[in-house]
Amino acid sequence: MIILLLFAGAVLFACSMIFMQHTGWRAVWITVGLVVTVGSVLLMCLNYNQHLGMKRVTTRMTYPLTSSVTGKHILLFKPVGTKTERIYLYNTNPLQSKLEKTTPATTTVIVRHHAKTASMHIDTTHWVYKNEELRLMFAVGMGDHTFIGKHITFELPANWRVVPVTTAAR
Repeated sequence: MIILLLFAGAVLFACSMIFMQHTGWRAVWITVGLVVTVGSVLLMCLNYNQHLGMKRVTTRMTYPLTSSVTGKHILLFKPVGTKTERIYLYNTNPLQSKLEKTTPATTTVIVRHHAKTASMHIDTTHWVYKNEELRLMFAVGMGDHTFIGKHITFELPANWRVVPVTTAAR
């Protein structure tokens, strides 16, 4: 819809500059066309850069955590690059043999000890439009439910250990 306003403003500005005779109405229509065109461009820029008309929505999912290694209470990780970047390998289903992993580029991870049971909390954040009118206005520029990031918190009991994959292989 904002693209249509931009196009209409540009056509109004151009037609009034080219085809209208020099009267007071010409100046009014030139001003209206210019304001609509510049206003549409500004609104599109604000929507793209500052998320105009959008709000952050965070959904939280909690899963029970099972050990990454059968028979032991261990959460595995793989060091990547620097010492602070890690890929955590976890399992939320005891019947599942393949481990799931975190993505350091889009996910932040916190490991907390001294919980009663092993669990993980996944907070996923998206940009969504505040209402249907704003979605119709800006949906061409930026889609609804645009992913912002993911935050995973591992809650581990005191008897659990967090070890690198190389140590667990021994």
